[in-house]
Amino acid sequence: MREFRISRRDGLTALAAGLGAALLGAGPAGRATAGVGRGTSLATASPKDPVGYDITILNNSALDGMNAILFQEMPQLPSDAVTLAWMSKMCHPSTTVEYQWSIDYNFVWGQVGALVPGTQFVAGQTLSADLTQNNLVTLSYVKGGFEFGPTSSSGKNGSLIIKEDDTVPGPGNQDQGSVGIGMSGAGTFVVPTLTNAGVEFDPKPTYWVAFGSFESSEVMDVSELTTPAQVSYPDGMTSAKAAFDGKSWSISYGN
Repeated sequence: MREFRISRRDGLTALAAGLGAALLGAGPAGRATAGVGRGTSLATASPKDPVGYDITILNNSALDGMNAILFQEMPQLPSDAVTLAWMSKMCHPSTTVEYQWSIDYNFVWGQVGALVPGTQFVAGQTLSADLTQNNLVTLSYVKGGFEFGPTSSSGKNGSLIIKEDDTVPGPGNQDQGSVGIGMSGAGTFVVPTLTNAGVEFDPKPTYWVAFGSFESSEVMDVSELTTPAQVSYPDGMTSAKAAFDGKSWSISYGN
């Protein structure tokens, strides 16, 4: 797994170039990523016709007391983004778990701003998004609570962009929260909130399986996972079976 992290200063430049400085306001604290695609991404389906995928994970090893985890990675992420355990269930030896999802994106925010491994991200709001007409949203903090405004088009297809206005609490504020994106109703990547800032995600996710102790929606340290393996669906195939023998994965695909 290789990621490229965009600094906040570089991210601000990328957002301003794509959308104009008005999106970020006057503050210098914006951060974003202008991701560069590598190969063909599965996650480009129309929001009107989301593609459904599934995976069955088999624990053919003696490994016990661990969860079978499905998570995403992206070639480029904001410098302060964390990866969440997208889906996670206990998977004892000689048992299986199955996950199903569709490629439909969401904006999400949570109340917790200290995003250390093991922190549970609880979405206070999940808002449907897509990569064309509903890919821009504003986050505000009103009367002691976060809320998204209505979605709109950013004019920049292929990205998901969040503007944090001047009401949003940032570092040093006990009310700092987190904001990011998800898929199929569950968070995948989040960042701590900043005041008068912006964050851009360029979704070209890859899917990964691993065993670990992280529960669904927990902030992960990927280095703590057992033998992560990428799941790459061939064109036209939407089903996968991933078997772990204690040393390596055997992954097959079909429909």
